Amino acid sequence: MQSTTNPSIYRLVLTCQSGLESLVKRECERLRCSEIQAQDRLISCTGTEENMYELLVWSRFSNRVYIELGSQKTEDFDTLYDSLASINWGEYLTGKEHIVIEASSTRSTLESVPTLQSVGQRAIFSTLNTPNITNGTEVHILILIIDNIAHILLDITGDPLHKRGYRREAWEAPIKENLASALVAFANWKYSTPLLDPMCGSGTIAIEAVMIARNIAPGLNRHFRVEELPFFNRELLSVVKEKAKWKIYPSGKYRVQASDIDSAMIKIAQSNAKRAGVDMDIAFSTSNFVDSPLSDGIIISNPPYGNRLQNPEIDTIYNKLVGHISEFWGGFITSHPLEGRHQLANKKLLNGWEECRFWYKKV
Repeated sequence: MQSTTNPSIYRLVLTCQSGLESLVKRECERLRCSEIQAQDRLISCTGTEENMYELLVWSRFSNRVYIELGSQKTEDFDTLYDSLASINWGEYLTGKEHIVIEASSTRSTLESVPTLQSVGQRAIFSTLNTPNITNGTEVHILILIIDNIAHILLDITGDPLHKRGYRREAWEAPIKENLASALVAFANWKYSTPLLDPMCGSGTIAIEAVMIARNIAPGLNRHFRVEELPFFNRELLSVVKEKAKWKIYPSGKYRVQASDIDSAMIKIAQSNAKRAGVDMDIAFSTSNFVDSPLSDGIIISNPPYGNRLQNPEIDTIYNKLVGHISEFWGGFITSHPLEGRHQLANKKLLNGWEECRFWYKKV
């Protein structure tokens, strides 16, 4: 198997939601990674050990970061076993972890996920010469086969990257933090322009918008699975986080408003913003979007879709959103049918497992 790591250079793979690939690729470029390749929900690149930690700390839009331990053309299970067994697992694991084998196959000869997992377990545990224990640190290994090329990936993320750590309270089906950041990016918000989320829920869009404007690294205050692995470089991660702190822009320069009809949600949103360190940059209020006057500025929102709960004001909500964005700027994500009712552009996205579209004013 072709090894893709050495003590200073890594082949890194990032996963993301469908539709966010261009944003993740841009992040890799900004951090000066090389050999960047993008495909459906996957971005791979070559980077230094510092790049590896930078991606964990700085990636706003991806779900997970993996180290690719090797890749090889694989059309039978014997080849897969030999490929896995050729990896020096002792360099990455102690044998005291609880190892979870995951597998996925796309357009490949080997299709059985349970068999792929079984082969992976036998190869890895025979190399480590230890049984799989259940009370150790949980570490995930992904066997990803695409077009008969097997990629062996070690998850160094732990909890997915959308879990920034500030949102301990939320309402039903809140938008994920990385998707909220993507909406801000797709809407092309100019930071000097006022921004409003008139149906803010737990405040995620407004919080992520300010974090982007103030250049606050989303992973600055959280832990990663790599911190519990034997090759972890504590000093280097500390340096990356310390550099990120110095790059934060001061508060007080942005006009961001977040409102909701539910006063209990506003209290939750305020608490989330305080934990994120951006509460001084967001003006929260309780109001009904349908009845509230709107001023100049950009709207970015995740309004109610009207799928599970029938809202008698749903058409009024969308007519008002479309009218404001058509006149000024912004965008909103929804699965509510709007085709043919306006001239806004749209981008297909997933909110959770629900297919949605982000409707926005095209530049």
